[in-house]
Amino acid sequence: MNPLVIGLTGGIGVGKTTTANLIKECGANIIEVDQLGRDLLHKDPHAKANIVKEFGESILDGTGKIDREKLGRIVFGNLERLQTLEAISHPAINQTLNKLIGEQSSGVIILDMAVLVEKKLAYFQGSPMYQKVVVVESEMVLRNERLKQRGLTKEEIEKRIRSQATDDERAEVADYVITNNGSMKDLQSEVKILWDKIGIWRVNLTNDCMSRELKNK
Repeated sequence: MNPLVIGLTGGIGVGKTTTANLIKECGANIIEVDQLGRDLLHKDPHAKANIVKEFGESILDGTGKIDREKLGRIVFGNLERLQTLEAISHPAINQTLNKLIGEQSSGVIILDMAVLVEKKLAYFQGSPMYQKVVVVESEMVLRNERLKQRGLTKEEIEKRIRSQATDDERAEVADYVITNNGSMKDLQSEVKILWDKIGIWRVNLTNDCMSRELKNK
C-alpha cells in the first residue's frame, strides 16, 4: 500500500512545527520541507553558488556560509527578490522531496511546510505529492506573542505575515483545520482527533487503490 502523504501548513507563529512533532509521536514520518530549504543553502553547492551569484557575497557570514538572516532581510517584503530565490531553490527541494517520499512504501508522511498554499512546493510533474492538507491556525495576538519570544521585531513579523497566504486562503484548501489557541494539552487532544481522522483517510486510500487495481485487471 502506498503511504498517505499529508501537507501540514499554517502561518508563521501558529505552532505548526509543534503540531508536526505531536503527529510524529502518533507514528507519522515527518519531512520538514522548510528544513530542506535551509539545508540547501549549505549542502547543495550548485544552488549555493547560484544564490550567491544572484544576491552577492554580502549574504555570507564570516565562514563563507549563507547567512539566512541577511538573505531574509533582502527577500522578505520584496516579492521580486523572493521569487528569484524560489526559482533557484524550489526545483531542488521538489527533487529531494520526490526521492524521500518514494523511499517509503506505506504509513503516513507529513510534509511540514509553511508555504503550501503560496508556492508549488512538493509538486512533481505538475501535481501535488500530497493527498490531504491539514492547516494549523491560531489567533493573531498569540502568534505575535510567540514570534516576539523568538526575537523577531514588530516590523519583521509584519513583513513575514504579509508574504504568506491569509487564513481564508489556507482554509480554502484545507481538508482539516487544527486550532491552536489553548494549552499544550489542548493541542495534544486536537492532534489525537486528527490522528483518528487520518486513520479513516488511510482506509479510504487503500479502498481507492484496490478499486483501481480491480478496474485495471
